[in-house]
Amino acid sequence: MLSDGMLGNKAILLALSSLTTGNLNSKIQKNTRPFTMKDVLPSTHEYIVPPLTKEQQQEQASKQLMAFLATRPGSEAYLKE
Repeated sequence: MLSDGMLGNKAILLALSSLTTGNLNSKIQKNTRPFTMKDVLPSTHEYIVPPLTKEQQQEQASKQLMAFLATRPGSEAYLKE
């Protein structure tokens, strides 16, 4: 997918993505979803941020579910880590 020349450009891609997302996010409304690196540079996102393993995906989903459940009033009594 990416040529070997991209290996030395990782720092440039990270700087470009943070500047671009920062600029775009400063111009959006408060209730909209912020731009991420995946939105700005989708072709290089997997190169810079490797995909999660199955175990990491399951752990992340579990943490997100626990965070969602914790938003319910009175849920502290039922949640255990």
